[in-house]
Amino acid sequence: MQPPYATVEQVTDSLEIAHTAYAKDRILAKLGAATRSIENLTHRRFYPEQRTILLDWPTYSYSPTWEIDLGDNEMISVSAALSGGVNITSDVILRRGDDKAEPPYSMLQVDLATNSAFTSGTTFQQSISIAGLFSGDKDTDTTLSGGVLSGGINSSITTMVINPVSGYYPLGIGSLVLMGTERILLTNRRMSVISGNTLTGTVDAVQSTKSIGVTDGTAFATGETILIDAERVKINDIAGNNLIVDRAFDGSALASHVSTTPIYGLRTFTGVRGALGSTATSHADALSVYVHEYPSLVNELCIAETVVMLSQNAGGYTSSVSSAAPSFGGFRQSRPAQKEPIGQGLPDLREQCWRAHARKSRKAAI
Repeated sequence: MQPPYATVEQVTDSLEIAHTAYAKDRILAKLGAATRSIENLTHRRFYPEQRTILLDWPTYSYSPTWEIDLGDNEMISVSAALSGGVNITSDVILRRGDDKAEPPYSMLQVDLATNSAFTSGTTFQQSISIAGLFSGDKDTDTTLSGGVLSGGINSSITTMVINPVSGYYPLGIGSLVLMGTERILLTNRRMSVISGNTLTGTVDAVQSTKSIGVTDGTAFATGETILIDAERVKINDIAGNNLIVDRAFDGSALASHVSTTPIYGLRTFTGVRGALGSTATSHADALSVYVHEYPSLVNELCIAETVVMLSQNAGGYTSSVSSAAPSFGGFRQSRPAQKEPIGQGLPDLREQCWRAHARKSRKAAI
């Protein structure tokens, strides 16, 4: 399963409607379609993947004999390079066409100061093997703090509790997280009790009651959705041990609550273990969890494409897109007669993403 470039929560927040208005599976399907559309637009993949590629030698490109054009297989780092069965890993260099000393790299070269060379084996077919971390994202080796693991897990467990750190919680359905050296794709989430936290006072069933006292405010994060009895509330701010919230969130009903009522949070995740060529392994309690961050334009375009697809889906794909089309979820669905700045139109957002991230020069012998 390939990761999307945005999460279900980012789409529902963009729609500014209750999260229950669209089914999670439908949003995930549209996110997948939007992600593949971005890859077709940019000729790149922006998620990190540990894998091995096999190439013929010679490659029949315009490259010199000591250089391989990686094409769509852009790399962050190389872990093994074999040519004609000979290990030349220590004698290769990753380069870019523009000579910038940063990933993603588009070429693999033999260090001409060594005695190594690209050669064929018994036959030229797939005689070169290159293993490493592949991605078209120059920031793919940087990650954001996503939280901490609550309770240890072994290599076969697919359900895990991840708590926020320092009031920040960027995880969602579709997030790609890193635990140690293992990548995990989060595919679902559900409520679990927030250990050690209860209400410290009664809460009335009045919409204007926005402040809720809890045992320990540091255990929560702004933007997080929590469950008290059957009412969901969204945390907008945290003041000490008081949560400033939106009541009756996500289509739930406003209700009164008594002191010491336990509090639940959307912190139990289901994930695909050992994703993208990594290896599933055991992880200890309190392990730091990191979430992969995609380029901002890629993330924004994925949200916009998904919002538009959901809009068209809801209308049975019968509505036409005209220059007078209204804004939907913050993204206008058509290009106006006069060019608008970024964020005002989907075509402009596509163009900005293409300009910033697309592989524009593609050469090969025909």
